[in-house]
Amino acid sequence: MLLATPQVVFADAPTSTPAPAAATATAPAIETHVSDMPLRAPRDMQPSTSAAPSSEAIDYTTPRLEVAGAPLIGGNSDIGFEFGAVATVTRFADGVVPYRWNSDVVLAASLKGGPGGAEIAQQNYLWQLDVPDLVPKRVRFTITSSYQRTIDYGYFGTSNASSSAAASSANGRYFQFDLREALLRSLTRVTLYGPYMLLVAANLRYVDAVAYADSRLSEDAAAGSIRGLRALGHTSLAVGLGYDTRDNEFFPRRGAVHRVGVKATYSLPASADVRYLSVGAVLAGYLPIGGPFVLAARGLVDAQLGNVPFYDLALGGIFQVDELPGGPTGVRGVPVGRYRGPLKLVSNVELRALLYRFHLLGAEFHLGGDVFADCGRAFRDYHFGHNADDTGLGLKWGAGGGLYLQWGQAAVFRAEAAYSPDATANRGFPLGIYVAEGVMF
Repeated sequence: MLLATPQVVFADAPTSTPAPAAATATAPAIETHVSDMPLRAPRDMQPSTSAAPSSEAIDYTTPRLEVAGAPLIGGNSDIGFEFGAVATVTRFADGVVPYRWNSDVVLAASLKGGPGGAEIAQQNYLWQLDVPDLVPKRVRFTITSSYQRTIDYGYFGTSNASSSAAASSANGRYFQFDLREALLRSLTRVTLYGPYMLLVAANLRYVDAVAYADSRLSEDAAAGSIRGLRALGHTSLAVGLGYDTRDNEFFPRRGAVHRVGVKATYSLPASADVRYLSVGAVLAGYLPIGGPFVLAARGLVDAQLGNVPFYDLALGGIFQVDELPGGPTGVRGVPVGRYRGPLKLVSNVELRALLYRFHLLGAEFHLGGDVFADCGRAFRDYHFGHNADDTGLGLKWGAGGGLYLQWGQAAVFRAEAAYSPDATANRGFPLGIYVAEGVMF
């Protein structure tokens, strides 16, 4: 978790200014976090999120800056022990929902055991700016730049039943590869009418994937069963529609947010023969069920068509790219990269609440938690009648719970633990452990 350090609030007007009733957000936030992808955000940071108890209005009007910064101490079972620093600056004014603007900076690395002992497994550097009212009441713009290197990214094959048992002669890198990725991403949301919006995203990515000698990836590359094992520049453009009726996008208690779209990706050099189309949808809803408790549910489908690089087979999403089906943004408890394929399905159900409010060092905090259940799967191809991935449904699942900490009105952090039968693929550890910013969806 983040170490508690004071939050600084610079107010331009008396704090007694009446707060308006919580307004409906006109566009969905990019849900990114310290272990997202790309860069596997994590990994990315989400635009600062906050939550308010149902009995309190959210103050979008009082002109002020909310500055929060702290050492970052967390991580998860995929990347190891993470350390670094995170800072977020949020400007509130003029009733703009969810804020006038927000900027996040992340500098982080993770330490994890490797074949030769402890090693720096991941480095992550990110900056993000979100301007919800770029054109008043019409256009929201978000830009993100990041760089990440992960030296032990998981690769178990390209299916929903990939092997987890290395041969006796396999080295400690047999199910791993070295991934380096730089990203520049923009998302523009244009309000069409009421809760409906047009979504346009453009991405520039540089990815360099390197296979270790005598690894599963090097074997598949030699057999010609994967593509993308070289330095590539990826350009992509996504277009779609969004719908958002959440009471707020910080810690929603009611409403829904849906996104559907299509994305085209073309990569250079052309000789790599990497280009593909993605079609996907994310549907999420929120229902208050008494007191502070909220039932939240999400369904996701992502289909890739064409020549997909092997690392993108473990990703999904049109406007928000996540690691799927396993990892902190998919089926929690299932290790990142454990399963991959061009078609991925994921569903999540959570019971969440903020329960306790307290003050510390001049800042207001809320403490709460969640319990959840996730399931999903990946398909290696679209021949469902004779797909050899699994017998039966082939669903992968995870379940667990966690804690939420709201810091002021502009930041929410969570720490979760999830059990899955597949979790032991991560060096025999029986749980997935995740620390991230914001709600999962």
